[in-house]
Amino acid sequence: MAGCWLAFALACHGGAHAANAAGERQVLVLYSLGSESTSVWQRLVHKGLYDELGKRSWGATPAIYEERFDANRVGEEQARESMAPYLRSKYAKVPLDAIVAENHVASEFLGEHPELFPGVPRFYVNHGRLGWQPADGTGIEVTSDFDRAIGIVPRVAPQVRRLVVIGDRTPRAQAWIAAIRAIAARHAPKLTIEYCDDRSFEQMERMVAALDRQSAVFLLSTITDSNGDRISPPVLARRIAAASAVPVFTHMESLVLPGVAGGYVISAESIGRVIARILLGQRTDGIDVQGYFFDDPTVRRFNLRDVPPSAVLLNRPDNVWELYRWQIIAGVTLIVLEGVLISALVAALRDRRRMLADLNAERNNLEDRVLQRTLELLMANTKLEQLATTDPLTGIANRRKMTEQIGAELERARRFGHPLSLLMVDIDHFKRINDTYGHEVGDQAIVATSKLLTESLRSIDMAARFGGEEFVVLMPETEEFVAAVAAERLRDAACALRVQAEDGTDVALTISIGVTSVLAGDTPSTLLMRADKALYRAKREGRNRVVRF
Repeated sequence: MAGCWLAFALACHGGAHAANAAGERQVLVLYSLGSESTSVWQRLVHKGLYDELGKRSWGATPAIYEERFDANRVGEEQARESMAPYLRSKYAKVPLDAIVAENHVASEFLGEHPELFPGVPRFYVNHGRLGWQPADGTGIEVTSDFDRAIGIVPRVAPQVRRLVVIGDRTPRAQAWIAAIRAIAARHAPKLTIEYCDDRSFEQMERMVAALDRQSAVFLLSTITDSNGDRISPPVLARRIAAASAVPVFTHMESLVLPGVAGGYVISAESIGRVIARILLGQRTDGIDVQGYFFDDPTVRRFNLRDVPPSAVLLNRPDNVWELYRWQIIAGVTLIVLEGVLISALVAALRDRRRMLADLNAERNNLEDRVLQRTLELLMANTKLEQLATTDPLTGIANRRKMTEQIGAELERARRFGHPLSLLMVDIDHFKRINDTYGHEVGDQAIVATSKLLTESLRSIDMAARFGGEEFVVLMPETEEFVAAVAAERLRDAACALRVQAEDGTDVALTISIGVTSVLAGDTPSTLLMRADKALYRAKREGRNRVVRF
C-alpha cells in the first residue's frame, strides 16, 4: 500500500508543476457521505485535510471545490441521481487540474461517468474495491489490517475467548469478513471467531446483550440489516455499545465513539492529511493511515490492559500531573526553598493571604454568576429566534426565514456569478380536502408534503412553508433546468403520498410546481413573483405538473 501512495503522490506532484506554470491549481474533491453534521467519518477526513493544509506555509495552496453526495442521509442510489448534470453545469467553465473521489459512493459515480471532465486526471481514494485499478485514473485503496485489528483483542482483554464479528451482506462488508476468515487460523489458539451478518438491528442488540464476560464484539462498518433497513454506522455503533456488557472493538476511527473500546483502525484524519499532501504535490509516505485508537472511559470500564504506548486515547480527562509534571516538580521545589527563607514571615502574612483568598473566591463566584446569566440570555434569544423563523405545524422554516434566505442567496449569487433557482409548490385541491375530510386531514397533507420536500432535497437546499398549503424551495448553485428536473422528481414522489381520514379513507395527494431562476436585477419579490406565475400556469393547465417560467 505504501508503494501505491508514493506512486500516487509522484503523479500528482508532476501535475502540480504543470498547473502552477500556468496559474493556480484547481481541484474538485467529491465526498461520499454528506455534510460533517451527518457523517462522523466525513468530519474527520475534512479535519485532517484542512489541518494539513493549514500548517503548510510554502507553495501555493490549490483552489479546492467540494461536493458531497450525502449517501448517509438519502441513500447511495438517490445520492447519485441528478449529480452528473449538476456537476456538468456547475463546472462547465472551471478548468480543473484534478478530481479526487473519496470513499466508494463518489468513486463508483466517477467511474460510471467517463464523459465528465474529459482529460482531467482522476484519483480514487479509499474506493472500496480490493485489487481494483481504474482505467481512467489512479486508485488507492486503504485496506484494513485485520491481523493486527483482531490480534489486539486478546492482548488488551486476555479473558476473551470468543469474538463475534458483526457486519452486513453488502459486498464491502463481505470482503472484510472474507479477510478476517483468511487470518482467523492464526488467532485460533486464543480466539473462537463467529460471524453475524444476517440479522436485524434489534436481533444484533439482543445477541450482544446476552454475551458472557469471556466474549467480545468486533463491529464492522455496517449500514444494512437482514430486513433491508439502513442505518448510519456511528448510530449502530452507539446502539451496540449501549446494549453490550462486553467490550466492542472496531476497524474504523469514525466508530471509536463513547462506549466503543476501539482497536487498530483506519484513521479518517490521516486519510484527510494524505489527500491534502496529494493536492499540494508532496510526499505522502510519512503518514500512517492506520493506528491504535481507544476510548479512554471504555478502556477503564472494562479494565483493558497492555494498551500499546503509541495508542491515541480519545475522550481522556485532563490529568494535571501528566500534563504539567515537571512544572509541578519545579514549583514545589521552589516553594520549599522559599519557605525555608521566609519562614519568619509566615505568621505575619497568614491573615493577608486569607483575605486575598476570600476576595478571589468572591470574584470567581461573581464571574460564574455573570457567565451563567449570559448563557441563559443567549439560550433565550436563540429559542426566540427559532420560534420566529420556524413554522409550528411542520417544523421547517417559515415565510420570514425564507424571505431572509432568498435575499442572502441573491446577494451571494450576484457577487460570485453563481446560479440560483426557486420552486413554488402548492398542494392541489387543498380546499376540497379540507371541506371534504376536515382540517385535521388538511394538516396531515401539509406535514406530509413538508416531510417529502426536506427528505428529497440536498443539504444546501432550503424548504419553507410560505402560507397555507404553499411551500417555497430555494436551490443555490442550481441552473433552472436542473431545478426543473428536481421539481419533476418531487412531483412524481408526491403522487405516492397518502393521508388517512377518520373513516379510514386514503386521501391521495398531488402537487403543482412553478420553477424560475435568478435574473440580473432580481429582488426577492420579483423572484417569488415569477415562480408564483409559473405555479399559476401549472394550476391553470390542469395541476399535478411542473412549469418553468
